[in-house]
Parts: sequence; structure tokens; C-alpha cells
Amino acid sequence: MTKNTVKPALTPKPRKRAKRQVETAAFDAFTRRILRAYGSRVAAGDVEALASLSQLSSEVDAVTRLAVAGLRKAPYSYSWSEIAGRLGISKQAAQQRYGERTSRGTLDRRLLDAGLHVSVADLVQVFADHHPGIPAASVCPGCGFRYPDGVLDCPTNATVRPLLRRRRGEDRAAVARLTGEQMEDLLKANASKVTRASRRARPEPPTTPGYQARSLFDLAGKDVSR
Repeated sequence: MTKNTVKPALTPKPRKRAKRQVETAAFDAFTRRILRAYGSRVAAGDVEALASLSQLSSEVDAVTRLAVAGLRKAPYSYSWSEIAGRLGISKQAAQQRYGERTSRGTLDRRLLDAGLHVSVADLVQVFADHHPGIPAASVCPGCGFRYPDGVLDCPTNATVRPLLRRRRGEDRAAVARLTGEQMEDLLKANASKVTRASRRARPEPPTTPGYQARSLFDLAGKDVSR
């Protein structure tokens, strides 16, 4: 066995590779390639992934809300005119869609403070605090937003729902804190929304067919002698 003759003091340490900085334009191009590849995989016969693919549009809208909220805060403090110009829409349209007007309710401060770095644990807590309950309340218990007809998400939960649904696997312990009703509503949002909205809009149909008894002893409605 040969003796190690390397002198550590005279041997330079290997330099650490500098962290590569990815420009936003390159990141955008990469994301678009991934989306196109995702669509191609689904088109190749993966029908089970179709629902997950369709939910990406709502997630993009949710993270855009958070991005706009971050751009509006210091130290950036971009105006609505500047944001609207980048989006190719009017200033009024930008405020209507991404603003915090009192008539629409405001985004939970925990979302605004965390921005795009919001944790799954925070998403779980915010979702639970703003959940309308079953049967649904008329206003959000978290922010007081009054639900319009057929809508059972305040602006905060409209933002949180798609994010939490997609990221729930990142922190299963935090997600486990949701109640059974909240978890069912999160995973089956569309079905439960329609069901709860229809229940609130009209009374439940009778479970048994109605009839009119013709005599005291006509318990089944079959006495036709009178």
C-alpha cells in the first residue's frame, strides 16, 4: 500500500460552482415547454390526468393574484396602470380582477404577507378559517364576504383552493388538520358547490311520494270507496 504524499496545505480546495441565475424569460420558456409536453402526454391516452391538467388554469390565476399583490407592495409599489399595461387590459379591469375592493372582500393578510412563498400549513389554516361550512353560511366566517347566488368561495378561498388542492401532498400532516367536511369540499369542489348552492336556493324534495288519505283507516291512500 503506497503512502499518501499529498500535502493538504499545498493542495487548493475545489472551487464551488457558482449558482446559476436563470432569467425570467428562460424560466417562462421552460414552463411553456413543460405545459405543452403535459398536454401531449394527456393527448396520448392518459385520460385520468385530464382533470389535473384542466386545474392548472385556476392555479395560474391564483398565483397571478399573489404576484400582483407582491408587485403592489413596497418596495416595488407598482401602480394599477403599470400592472394593467403589462396584462394588456384596462386599469379598471385589473383592479376588478386582482384588486382588494371592499365589495369583493379582501385577500387574507397572511397570503399577502407570504406572497408566492406561502406554505401549505398557512394555506390549510386560511382555507379552514374562510370555509363557508356545511350547510353554507350566507357570509364568509373569515372575512365577512357576502356570497352571491351560486358562489360559495370568498376571494381568499377562491385563491387558496386551487393552490392547496395542487400542493396538498407537500405537507400531509398540515392537510390532515382539515375536518372531513373541509377535505371533501376541497377535493370535490365543483360537486359540493353545486349541491350546497342548490340546497340553499330551493327546499329539499320529499323523500316519499305524497298522497291524501281518504279516511282514518286509509293509511296507504288506497281507499277509493269515498
